[in-house]
Amino acid sequence: MIVYQTENFGNRYDYRSNPHENYVMPPHIHEYSELAFTLSGTTTVIVEGKKYQLPPHHLIFILPNQIHEYRDETDSTMRYAVFSNDHIPAFFDQMHGLQPQNPVINMWEHKHLLKALSATEPNDTIRLCGILNLICDAIIKKSKWIPRSTEQHSMFFDVIQYISQNFREDIQLKDLAKRLGYHEKYLSSSLHTLTGMNFRSFLCSYRINLAKEMLRSKDTASLRVADIALRCGFSSINSFNRVFRENTGMTPTEYRSAQLYQATP
Repeated sequence: MIVYQTENFGNRYDYRSNPHENYVMPPHIHEYSELAFTLSGTTTVIVEGKKYQLPPHHLIFILPNQIHEYRDETDSTMRYAVFSNDHIPAFFDQMHGLQPQNPVINMWEHKHLLKALSATEPNDTIRLCGILNLICDAIIKKSKWIPRSTEQHSMFFDVIQYISQNFREDIQLKDLAKRLGYHEKYLSSSLHTLTGMNFRSFLCSYRINLAKEMLRSKDTASLRVADIALRCGFSSINSFNRVFRENTGMTPTEYRSAQLYQATP
């Protein structure tokens, strides 16, 4: 199952970065760009079915809406940075419709940029934009660029945009296909190919991911679980509880309590 990360969608100058040891992340996809680089050991990354190994001082650049995952195959320490695409608009203007033939870049001569990126605070937007654009300049110069197959990814982005604006409604696949201009069977097949889920399961997964965000956010801590269920598009608290348990192995209340416990010093 592929997870669509709703937290990496639709915000302006959004940036997050964390270090990890022996990092594991199942297949996922999001609207933002992502950089990952190894500090020690070797990091294993799979992008759209292709496996890449990142030794120290090597970086991988993951384009928006590329399916990727991290595997714990060797001991490593790495850092990733996920950021909204408005940080690097010139890069997308210049490289529109292209992708690097090999997304792994040797950054030894530019390791000072990786160090500067690691040391920069998420709210220091001007500095972040500068560093990210310098890194992208190195990526452009060090890579061979080839056309990117975008039809299914463009369709997927259209689906996500529509769901993000209408997830509280009773969305039907036939109505979505008509709205986006696709044949219903083609849309269903393409979505299943990209995510491993049918449309109803994917819509449900989107709603559950959104609910998880709200359950662990301090901004929505005062909301009842029933209110969160309705805000995320579930018609009843019973169906929300059932689906949430199927997806996470715990009830929404148990999940919220667990997140609160983890956040307590």
